[in-house]
Order: sequence, then C-alpha cells, then structure tokens
Amino acid sequence: MRNLAMTLSSAQLCKANEESKTGAQGSVIIDRSYSVDTFNEHSNPNEMLSGLRYFERHIKSDPNNQGVPKDAFSWGCVDPTLLGTCMLSITEQVQKVFIREPRLLHLTSPTYILGDVHGNFHDLVAFEKVLWRMGPVLTPSNFLFLGDYVDRGDYGLEVVAYLFAQKLIAPDKFFLIRGNHEVRNIQQMFTFKRECISKFGQNMGLKVWEAINRCFDMLPLAAVIDNKIFCVHGGIPSPENGGGYLDVFEDIPHDLPDPEKDSRLAWEVMWSDPLREEELDDATRETVKDQGGFMANHRRGTAYLFSRRALEDFLLRNKLSHVIRAHEVKQAGFQVQLNGKLLTVFSSSGYCGGTNQAACILADRSKIRTIRIDTS
Repeated sequence: MRNLAMTLSSAQLCKANEESKTGAQGSVIIDRSYSVDTFNEHSNPNEMLSGLRYFERHIKSDPNNQGVPKDAFSWGCVDPTLLGTCMLSITEQVQKVFIREPRLLHLTSPTYILGDVHGNFHDLVAFEKVLWRMGPVLTPSNFLFLGDYVDRGDYGLEVVAYLFAQKLIAPDKFFLIRGNHEVRNIQQMFTFKRECISKFGQNMGLKVWEAINRCFDMLPLAAVIDNKIFCVHGGIPSPENGGGYLDVFEDIPHDLPDPEKDSRLAWEVMWSDPLREEELDDATRETVKDQGGFMANHRRGTAYLFSRRALEDFLLRNKLSHVIRAHEVKQAGFQVQLNGKLLTVFSSSGYCGGTNQAACILADRSKIRTIRIDTS
C-alpha cells in the first residue's frame, strides 16, 4: 500500500474530490456514476478502506515508519489529524445519502442481516471475508446492519469509518439502521465519545464525534424485506403509535438528534424487547393481557416488553411473516423466539469479555437461514 500518511493526507484529497463535483464559479458538473467511483482507488471511501486495511494488518517492518514494526489493529505512525480530516469528509458525504432514505427501508432478497457490532472491527472484517470478500458491489445480495455500531468495543471509530465508506461505494446494497447506541447521551455514558477524544485529541475528537452523530441522526429506523420480514434494532411498535401500522414510520423526522424527546415511535423500536418465558408469571400475564400484549420494559427502564400475542397481532396487521431484530447478546449469536416468528441476531463475539459467538441471518426467497461465523 502507498504511504498511509500520504493516502490519508486526504485532508487535501478528500476535499479535492468534493470540490471536483462543482466547476469553476460554482457551476454544477455531471457527477461520476457510482460504478466508476467504486473502482477509483482515489475516491474518498476507497482511500478510507485502504487505510483501514493498513490499520488491520500486522507489519513486521513498516516502510512508512523507518522499518519499525506495526501492531495489528493500530494506526502506527499515521497523523491522527489527517485521519480525522478524512473522516469528517466521509461523514459530510454520507449524510447526504442517509437524509434521502425513507425511515422504513424496503429491500429485496437475498439480504444478509447483521446485528450489534459494538466496536468489534475484528469480527466485522471476519464477516467481510466470508460474505462480501469481493466487495458489496460485486456480491449478488444486499447487506443490512441493525444498529449498535459503537460503544463497549475498542474500535467504534473504525467500524463506523468502514460502514460509512461501504455505504458510499454501494448505497443501494449496503444499508444501516439506527440502534439505541446511535444516540449522543448513551455514548457519553459508555465509551464512544471518549474513544474519539483519545484517538484524535480534544478538539478534533469532538468534531469527529459530533459529525458521526449527525449521520446517526439521519439513519433509517427499520426495514422490510420482500414485504414480509420486518427488521429493526429493538422491537415492534405498540398500537399507541398509529395503530401499529408500518406506514406510520414515514412520520418520523428525517433528522432526529433527540429521538427520546422527538419521536416516541423511534425510541420504542430502538429499545423494546420480547418477553421471555421465565418472565411470564401470573401477574405479568394479567398485565400483558390488559395492555394488548405490551408492558413496561423493566430491563431497560424505557420502552416496552412485548408478548407473543403482540407479535402475532403486529404480523397479521401488516401482512408480515417474521421479525428479525438485534439488541440482545445471544450465546450462539442468534436465538429463535416467540413460536419461531421472531429471531434475534448478535454479530459481535466475545462481547464484554464473554464467550458468545457471532452470527448473521440470510433472508432469501421466503427462507431464513442463520449463519455462525468463526471469528477466532
């Protein structure tokens, strides 16, 4: 790879690519097609992906640093200011893609669905090598990520940089929806804000953190595959929100910095969980029955728990067959729940020092397959 400091001196490079889209005197010129930009190694997203491959590798003798070894999953001698400047340019571009997307995506199969990543760049690379080794453009399927890209893991910045770059390269094949950790006050309680500051310093770190969150503010909230499979980070909407019908999603603002305050529906689907069998004592059953299959979510302290009845009503009301969601770690990387109509998927192994595996789900022509990935 070329000298990374030169590659990421895309302070100028990123800026130049942006400016190439307008001619002298501000006149608009025809933009290159995505297909051409995809294979242009000097495009902003490809520059970032090249940098991330350098970051990932162990180098015994780094020619960019006078032969000094570089550890895997480190930036070596790269100037963090240059890296931060390139990240700012990527966020500026990808914002324009997210703001145009509907709040409820409509996708077709085949689609691979990944759950929480939580800053686990190692596992994200493992999924890449198995599922889209040739890149998303040359892979005959869509890719849908169900949120929680940051916090808890060490490499939230790199995960976001990778996903945003791939979104720019393949905007019609690579899709991201919002999880409960794509919210500023949650990140302040956990690790992502501190991660940005530790990697870039106070001033640049806060700029990068805020720029990334401006993109998170614009992410879609859910997706439907083949008009049959509802995909979301947390859970189904309650009937209190537009009767529990899918068309109410388009009432969610496209720019949503504070979902807890500004969209009850968005907050619900980011935070809710299915009820577990062990939670269904007589008192709980009575409460859930009286509330149409929903009750306060005592695990999270916000949103709802929903029962099998609530799920079945939601599916029937919207002519759906299944719900696929993330939001909860599962030992095998996935779990089939609520009479086989709900699947939870988690795509970060060894979560918080645990022993869980990582998995994804393939929705393909009316079939749902679970896939575990060896991330060792």
